[in-house]
Amino acid sequence: MQAHHNPTRYSPVSLIILTLCSLTFWGAGCNSSDQTEYRQYSEQIDAKSPEQKDAADNQPEQVAATVPEQSEPVEPEPETITQTSAVKSAEPMPLETGTTAKPAPTETTAAVDATDEFLPLIAQRPDPSLRALTPEEEQQQTAKMEPREVKILVKNKSFRHVAPNDALQVSYDDIDLLKVMNMEPVTPEAPELMPQWLKDLNGKRIRIRGFMYPPFQQTGNEYFLLARDNQICCFGKNPKIYDLFPVLLKDGVTTDYILNRPFDVVGVFHIKAETIDGELERIYLIDDAIVIDQ
Repeated sequence: MQAHHNPTRYSPVSLIILTLCSLTFWGAGCNSSDQTEYRQYSEQIDAKSPEQKDAADNQPEQVAATVPEQSEPVEPEPETITQTSAVKSAEPMPLETGTTAKPAPTETTAAVDATDEFLPLIAQRPDPSLRALTPEEEQQQTAKMEPREVKILVKNKSFRHVAPNDALQVSYDDIDLLKVMNMEPVTPEAPELMPQWLKDLNGKRIRIRGFMYPPFQQTGNEYFLLARDNQICCFGKNPKIYDLFPVLLKDGVTTDYILNRPFDVVGVFHIKAETIDGELERIYLIDDAIVIDQ
C-alpha cells in the first residue's frame, strides 16, 4: 500500500536508457528529411574543401570568358540591301547567359515577319499617260506631230477704222495662223505664205485687245508682252508664237502693270519673222503704242 502513495524513483541506469532511446528517435527524425531540399549557402561553402571553394570563386570568370564577343556590324553590299530588308536573317543573334536558342525561321514565317517591317501600301491614282491610247487618240497624237498642210482658209478680210488715229480694229483671231492658213507649226517662211489681206496689215496702225503678261516691274514699264488671254499669264498655258508678242510704247510713255484685266493697245503693227539659232522666236511686233485701259 505504501508503494502506491509514494512517487516512483528512477535509478541512474533507467535514466541512461531513456536518454539513449530519445537520441535514437531524434536522429531518425533528422535523417528522414529529403536530400533534395535546399541547404543554406553558408553551410554548403563550409562543407567544401579549400580546393572546391577556389574553383567556385573562379567559375563566373570562366562562364564570362565562354560568351562570344559581338563583332562590329558590317554594312551589306548594295545589291543585298533589298534582300536583307525583305527577309530577316536566319542566323541567330548572340545569346545571353542562361537563354536558349530559337529555331531558324522557315520561308512562311520569314515572309510574315518581312511584312511586319513595311508600312501598308497607299492607294495611288492611276496615271492616264501610262495607259494604252485608243485608236482615235493615236490619230490625234500623230496629227499633232506631223506638220499641217498650209492652205489659205480665210481668203478675204476687211477691217473697220476706229479711234484714235483712225486705227484698224483687229482681233487675235485675225492673226491666228492656224485659223487663217492652217499652219502648225509656224515656220520662218510664214510671212511669205500669208494671204494678201494679212500682209497688208504690216506697217498699219491697229487697235487690238488683250492681257498684259507679267512684266519685270509694277510701274514705269516702257514695253511689255501682250497676251491673247489671261490663261497664258496665270495658268502656265504654252502660248503659240502669234498669241504672245512684244509692245513698245511711244517715247516718254510708260504704263503700270495691269493685272488680269483686258485692255486695248493702239500702235503700228509689224510682221517680221525673227529666229534665234534657227528657231522662230517672234513673228509679230507693235511699236509706237499707247495703252487704253477702259
